[in-house]
Formats: sequence, C-alpha cells, structure tokens
Amino acid sequence: MEAWGASTTRVEFDATVPPEWKSKTEYHHQQVSATPDQHPFIPSVIEGKMTKEDYVVFKLDIDSKEVETPIVEFLLTWNNLGLIDDFVWEHHVNNYLMAPPHWRDSQDMSKSIADSYQYFLKLRQRGVRAHS
Repeated sequence: MEAWGASTTRVEFDATVPPEWKSKTEYHHQQVSATPDQHPFIPSVIEGKMTKEDYVVFKLDIDSKEVETPIVEFLLTWNNLGLIDDFVWEHHVNNYLMAPPHWRDSQDMSKSIADSYQYFLKLRQRGVRAHS
C-alpha cells in the first residue's frame, strides 16, 4: 500500500496500520498534484511503479474538488487506465447525501449526483471497476 496525506503525520498514519502490514506500507506526508506536470501526480506514480499484472486499487479521498475532479478527468482520457483495477472515489456534489457542514468547501456545487454517476459509468465503460 502506498498512501499520501497532507494533514496526517507519519506517526499518526503508522498508528493506524496493523503491525503485519507495516513492512508493506509506504506513507508520504505530502499533498498530491492535480496535474501531471507536478509531482506527485498519482496516475504518473501508478504508471511508474505498476504493471498490468499488479492488482491496483486507487482510492481518491482528498476532500478537495480542485484536486480530485482534475485527476478523475485525466483518468477518463488516460492511455494507461488499464493499470487500475478498482477505483474508489467519494465525489462530493451538490445535494450530496448526509454531507456534514465541514464538507461544504469540498463539495462541487456545479455537479449533481447524475454527473457523478456519469464519471463512474465512463470509467466502467473503460474497464475500471469504479465505486462511490
């Protein structure tokens, strides 16, 4: 498992990892990029480290529409999308069910749940098991 987090420290992250998984886990206390021209851009990391034989689950949960949406838009046109087996994304949209007040800044009020379904449908049509 490889994970990134801008607000969680290494110590906090390590405290959540079971001992038997610590040797298989790499944590980066760093914000990810929304575009391929800056590092770390997760699709580029996947492209550089993974092969088609690897089982890849990409969970996108940054709670930032400015980062998440451009990554998903990139995935929809990415030539190496086949490197990802499963994609999990909590897309915060207008009228998002059970949205707590602290998600207001991360909600994309220009998108609806129907728009969200379209993202997942398009990813599935391209062969990725995409889940909300």
